[in-house]
Amino acid sequence: MNVIAIRQPTGEMNLPPEEGGELGTFSLKWILAFLVRRRVLIAATSAVVFVLALTAFMMQRPQYSATALLMINAGQENVLSQNQMITNNNQIVPTQVVDSQLEVLRSSLLAERLVDSLGLMNDPEWNALLEEGQPAPQLDAAQTAAARQEVIDAVSDAITVRRRGLTYAVEVSVTSQSAAHSAEMANRLVELFQQYQTETRIQSAARANSWLAQRLEVLRADVQAREAEVERYRAESGLISSQGTLLIEQQLTDLQTQLNQVRADLAERQSRYAQLQDLINQGGSADTIAAVLNSVVITQLRAQEATVARRQADFENRYGEAHPALANVRAEREDIRNQINAEIRRIQTGLRNDVDIAAGRVAALQSNLDALRGQLTGGGEQVVRLRELEREAAAARTVYESFLQRAHEIDDQGAVTTAPAQLISAAVPPLKPTSPRLSISLVMSLALAFGLGLAAAFLAEALDEGFASSEDVERRTGSPALSSIPRLRRRELRQSASRTQHPAAYLLERQMSAFTEAFRVLRTTILFAAGQPKTQVVAITSALPSEGKTTVSLCLARVSALSGQRVLLIDCDLRRRSLKEVLDIEPQVGLLQVLSGETHWRQAIYSDDASGMCVLPVSGSGFTPKEIFGAEDMSRLLAELRGSFDLIILDCAPVLAVAETRVAAAKADCVVLVSRWQKTPMRAVRAALRQLSDAGANIRGVALNGVERTAPGYYSYPSYDFSST
Repeated sequence: MNVIAIRQPTGEMNLPPEEGGELGTFSLKWILAFLVRRRVLIAATSAVVFVLALTAFMMQRPQYSATALLMINAGQENVLSQNQMITNNNQIVPTQVVDSQLEVLRSSLLAERLVDSLGLMNDPEWNALLEEGQPAPQLDAAQTAAARQEVIDAVSDAITVRRRGLTYAVEVSVTSQSAAHSAEMANRLVELFQQYQTETRIQSAARANSWLAQRLEVLRADVQAREAEVERYRAESGLISSQGTLLIEQQLTDLQTQLNQVRADLAERQSRYAQLQDLINQGGSADTIAAVLNSVVITQLRAQEATVARRQADFENRYGEAHPALANVRAEREDIRNQINAEIRRIQTGLRNDVDIAAGRVAALQSNLDALRGQLTGGGEQVVRLRELEREAAAARTVYESFLQRAHEIDDQGAVTTAPAQLISAAVPPLKPTSPRLSISLVMSLALAFGLGLAAAFLAEALDEGFASSEDVERRTGSPALSSIPRLRRRELRQSASRTQHPAAYLLERQMSAFTEAFRVLRTTILFAAGQPKTQVVAITSALPSEGKTTVSLCLARVSALSGQRVLLIDCDLRRRSLKEVLDIEPQVGLLQVLSGETHWRQAIYSDDASGMCVLPVSGSGFTPKEIFGAEDMSRLLAELRGSFDLIILDCAPVLAVAETRVAAAKADCVVLVSRWQKTPMRAVRAALRQLSDAGANIRGVALNGVERTAPGYYSYPSYDFSST
């Protein structure tokens, strides 16, 4: 690349907590990335473990398994539960009962009985202290007990109990080196289980009978005492009862019933009397009154009056007014009317007397009812106490009757002779060994190999403090991941026409490549970050040396210049002066001479013909022990350069290696920290970010450099490089 001298022309950062050994979020995306990253380690570990495990499995001694099948019945041992009694052969056995029986079959108690029953203490297969053809060693009591327990544990491990689906059928399997011995042990274990269940049921019934007999005596005495207290209190208080109800309460009920009937009769009589009075006052006719009173006498008199009225009308038509016959008829009719009125008055008087009599009966009954209520109210406390005593006596009797009924149930249950478990199929000696089997050994070896391979990969992942992806950067540091810069392979660099074969030269030749596009993304993220002020001065640094920060600075400057910006790249690494080596220049003057006033910056910068950017390097004798970035000269230089360039990039030294980097970074508008993919320790990046934040630098984010393009989580356009077309 040809470069010539140009002629006269931030806030405090909140870091997430330390994550020592943390493996990240276990999502599907993370798992896929993890498997790809650690595929070599997983494959190598799995291969070694598979060979060793398969060899170990196939070298084991043959083992035989014999299985006996039995059916579990209901649990008779629960003698105090009515629901657990065997009433018929179709009773449903609760799942908890079957599970309980399975635990009994697996128990060390039955294993101990099996050891004693078959004399397994003298069998070299189970007793490790015995050797075939050798006499038994002499042991003391403690050693004998320990050896016995080891045999019991070995026998327990050889027993397998399994339920067939959701049925009540249970498979009891025993594994041994002898086929006949395994069948004998399985059948004997089933027999011991049946004996144990029978013994348990008998013992439970005996204990329950003994306890219930004592309890019934206590409850019987309590019921008698409480009922005697009720009768005694009733006699003392005079609260006589009949058929469970107090006499005074029965009298009150009867009087209330009579009072309701008398009141109804009084209301009826008052209604008839009031209706008659209304008819009389309104001048109602005799016919209407007769209909209301339903009087036979008035009805007959009205019929006679009608007959006389017809005769009167006949006489009036035939005779004159002074005729004696007409006068007699009129007198007879008047007499009938008087009789009707007299009958009405008599009925009216009778109705009034009936109303008075009914009212008197109501008053008398009400008086008697009030008197009885007064008596009952006066003895209210006694009644309340009596009711309380009666309730206590009734509760005591209920409990007593319940226990008495349970005692009878247990007596009946003791006569049940149904076996707790029925043997359906006895175990027979197997013809083929159950282990070792090639198929099972292969599966187990593969599972063990893959499991240990994953364990080794997880261990390596936990010990690896590098960053695996952009999401990993953001999660572990709390800073934005600005860009993922892909790693250029050697064959890609060898294709470059430049003799330096540097990534910066590759960027110029492959401007449509994913590598170049990563820097365009970085430039866009830096310059157009949401919520950030205008960015003109950008400091590029890293936590440790050899992170690629100079390459990133140079490539970012070239991409920005190619986009049409006026770009100046300043070498602020006074110790290494990497820019002049990459650009192959030997400046006579540089940044230090500009800051000291020996020369103007326009005479010290170089122009990159290929991209159009400008470079302010450090001269050959660049290092000085003086503090130059903290002085006002650096601030004045940057202020002057802002007027001539759109973007100023400061290539700073590593933060943790050089103290002056924090001072230079604080003068920039923002800082970008470069971290190498899976190389830079997370603790170093966090320390660098903390120091930059303490210095007042505006940290824009982290650029992940050297990312493997085949790694999960890296994205690029699949056909982006059109340079060959």
